[in-house]
Amino acid sequence: MNHMVRMAALIATAATLAAGCSSDDSAQPTPSSPRTTVGAASTPGATTAPAAPGPQTPGQAATPAPGTNPPPTVTEAPQQPGPSTPVVTTSAPTDDISSPGRCIDPASAGVRTALAGLGEGWVATQASADQPGNCGQLLWVRAVGGNSAGAPIHVMFFHDGKYLGTATSEPYAFTHVAGSNGNSVSVQYKWLVADEPFAAPQGGPVTITYTWTGSSVVMSDPLPKEVTQPHR
Repeated sequence: MNHMVRMAALIATAATLAAGCSSDDSAQPTPSSPRTTVGAASTPGATTAPAAPGPQTPGQAATPAPGTNPPPTVTEAPQQPGPSTPVVTTSAPTDDISSPGRCIDPASAGVRTALAGLGEGWVATQASADQPGNCGQLLWVRAVGGNSAGAPIHVMFFHDGKYLGTATSEPYAFTHVAGSNGNSVSVQYKWLVADEPFAAPQGGPVTITYTWTGSSVVMSDPLPKEVTQPHR
């Protein structure tokens, strides 16, 4: 009987001890995860915040802040180089000087540009009669700078659609084209002798031949002084 009583007391004591241990374990706090404080000084148990980004290089995207969308990357376009070769201009027109049925047309853009280079009031009155398929190497246009019988006259030369220049540096009255054969042009010059009317000069004629050599035009003979120095 006494043995049974002692056993019951031991069991009760063990139960009490077990209940106490269970109560102490539940009271223990659960270790919490360390917090991160942005911009704060480091404290024991805390994680140091990442350093703020420094100045950004142009064309480089900035480091986004936590919880924000990254900004678009901006790349500066390189400067385009300027033209390395200057544009070359020339006074000689390169426009088309022909038209259907004619190797050179006095009304073409190229001829009009050449006339404008002579000054105001110049008009094309005659031109080479060559037809496409049989164009000469040296084409010509006769230009008159006025309406009178003694108006100055220039003979303009063209080759391969380009204006070469005039037969003489100065224009002279009573100048006519006598003929051409593809590579050369024959020009007649006349002059006044006395008091004859301008419409019927008595001096001359003298014929000068201008020939295309493949690179330039050469003059067969110099003009007589009666043409270059009238009434002297």
